[in-house]
Amino acid sequence: MNAKATIDYLVLPFKILISPFKTLNQLAQAPTVKGFVSLVAFLMLFTATTLYAFASRIFVNINGAPIAFVVTSPFNSWYTGSFTLALVYILIYWVMVAMGLALIGKIIGKKDTSWRALFIVFGYLLSVFIVLYAVRTIMYLSLPSIYFPDSNSWPPADQAQQDAALSLVNQDWGTLIPYHFLSYLPIIAFVWLAILGTVAVRVLHEVSWTRSITVSLIGFFITLFILGLPPT
Repeated sequence: MNAKATIDYLVLPFKILISPFKTLNQLAQAPTVKGFVSLVAFLMLFTATTLYAFASRIFVNINGAPIAFVVTSPFNSWYTGSFTLALVYILIYWVMVAMGLALIGKIIGKKDTSWRALFIVFGYLLSVFIVLYAVRTIMYLSLPSIYFPDSNSWPPADQAQQDAALSLVNQDWGTLIPYHFLSYLPIIAFVWLAILGTVAVRVLHEVSWTRSITVSLIGFFITLFILGLPPT
């Protein structure tokens, strides 16, 4: 593989966000897993970066001195667990969306598209999460540090500690614009995914925009009913 081809595969997830109809149409004609591999790699990278950015804002009081959470012993287990949980939830959400769009599209579509093409093209909807996690990282880094009273209060081990931690977070960040903006990211992700899903259904099944929108809305609202808003 030459350097140009490698770069093309690396930027493919971002081309979908800039020119979705053209890029998804090309993928529908010649589905490739190589670009999908780079997408998954970017997704893992930005997920890990977001979690670290959040953790870097946390300090805990140890022996009377504020210590960065990222240098404490509980950090590794928290980071690994949170990273795994985030990826698993994204995977579950994507499978739910992809299965819904694929099955409904198969029923109403004019073109008989292979399952391989369907899941590769729908897989590129994950590009949305890359951008949203990048935004989340920037928002976290723009927020001030939070100081927990002792090492037992973070990470929270039970519901009472979770409630106390959330209360402290809301107390310190509740009036800040970046923190409020974070609450809108799941809604933005849902709308953005639905739009890309509509384009994907149209190029895969060669149906009208009306049918494409209908399939996308049904698929996404079923997902919304079962799993809620996207994990961001």
